[in-house]
Amino acid sequence: MDAAAHIDLTATVFEGVEISLYDLARACMAEGKTSISDRTFRKCLITGPAVVLVLDNVEFKNTNFGSHGSDIRAIVLRPASPNQVVGAIPVTHCTFDGCQFLGLGFTGSDLFLDQLLKLETKA
Repeated sequence: MDAAAHIDLTATVFEGVEISLYDLARACMAEGKTSISDRTFRKCLITGPAVVLVLDNVEFKNTNFGSHGSDIRAIVLRPASPNQVVGAIPVTHCTFDGCQFLGLGFTGSDLFLDQLLKLETKA
């Protein structure tokens, strides 16, 4: 993986790099965006610490969510409010293909969280 310091965080495609999700979110906010959106990640290491709020049209292919054999429920966070999650990093219209997540929790709709729990249980 390439060193994170040399990444253009305004790019729309990332391949084979290590990316801090927090740094990427800050770069998006500097562009006036409210979420990480319209990005493609291939074979990347996405790092925290952070909580990912998975919204519309986010696709995960061949993804390691970072549970590393431990209880997958430790990275799944169900929001108490049905309308908003404060402090999480929103992600929308993104594809993660062959990526690994490290030090991240995940939240979103019940449907997404249930699918995540089932996916990791099968692995």
